[in-house]
Amino acid sequence: MESEKNCLNVVVVGSGTMGTALSHVISSAGHACTLLTKDDLVAGTVNASHRHPAFFKGLTIHANVKASTAFEACIPDADMLIMAVPSDDMRHVARQMEPLANAHQSVLSVTKGFEPETHKLMSQVLQEELRTEHIGVLSGPNITLDLVKNLPTKLMVSSASQQMRDHGKRTFSSHTVKILVSEDIRSFEYVSALKNIVAIEVGIVTGLGLGDNFRALVLAEGMAEIRKLMKKMGLRAKAFHGLAGLSDIFLTCSSHFAKNYEIGLQLGRGATLAEQLEALESSGEVAEGLESLKAGRSLARQVAYTAPLLEAAYAFVYQKADMKSGTDNFLSAALGDADDTY
Repeated sequence: MESEKNCLNVVVVGSGTMGTALSHVISSAGHACTLLTKDDLVAGTVNASHRHPAFFKGLTIHANVKASTAFEACIPDADMLIMAVPSDDMRHVARQMEPLANAHQSVLSVTKGFEPETHKLMSQVLQEELRTEHIGVLSGPNITLDLVKNLPTKLMVSSASQQMRDHGKRTFSSHTVKILVSEDIRSFEYVSALKNIVAIEVGIVTGLGLGDNFRALVLAEGMAEIRKLMKKMGLRAKAFHGLAGLSDIFLTCSSHFAKNYEIGLQLGRGATLAEQLEALESSGEVAEGLESLKAGRSLARQVAYTAPLLEAAYAFVYQKADMKSGTDNFLSAALGDADDTY
């Protein structure tokens, strides 16, 4: 386990953009890092040339990152397991790992989404499938290309476990990455997942051509809806104003690499959902906000909270609202005067 030199043995499960970028960050911070993948080509290319065969063209991954397909050889001795797999695959992967993992390991989810159908958070899925109590989540602005370029950012590790918070801070901290910690895992994880809804909303109205003023309005009103929903759910809304919320929302509504915003943008321009899902699958990427839209709508109804923008986005994405009715729905949701005093 942990060495006398304070070096952690970290295993990143999942070789997509996030898993690969975080393995680079972890090795850059001086820890032993193994990138676990089911893809022989990824393992071979990372080990031979320190590059990913599909992502980050022209950039190298830290030379100390070791890629492997041998789950049974790597997982048992890890101090920390980082789960970088899509929300719809988290339970399956965790269940496969369970015989290899142990109760002393820290397990960190970096997936900002909900499990399909159950709408459970990733930490809840991991708690149900793994024996450890040291479970946490990563929040904040973490566009992967910037991480691989060693550009500066600050992130949040939240967990009820002191061990997890300590491991999380040590694992990522470097001269370019600073880590904050919190015990309030529930509030920060909900913020990280629900904020993707706002990115889709802003993307849609941008694609509809409703202008920068309206785009900014939807950003503000969408944020207000999520904040009020969190309060209705008994969560700490203050979490919404920091790294996991405001900072990450700005990022997901402005970066060309933000998949949730891009999906909304293309749908607003007339693309079909089926086309967008096919494009995501072919590129090996995921837009967690599509499931967050379903989960957010379900959560709002459970606590009897009316969220007009969320309903407008849901109708546009999943109920096949045409351009005119979709535009009218967003106009009504954002310009309505039900709450017009401050």
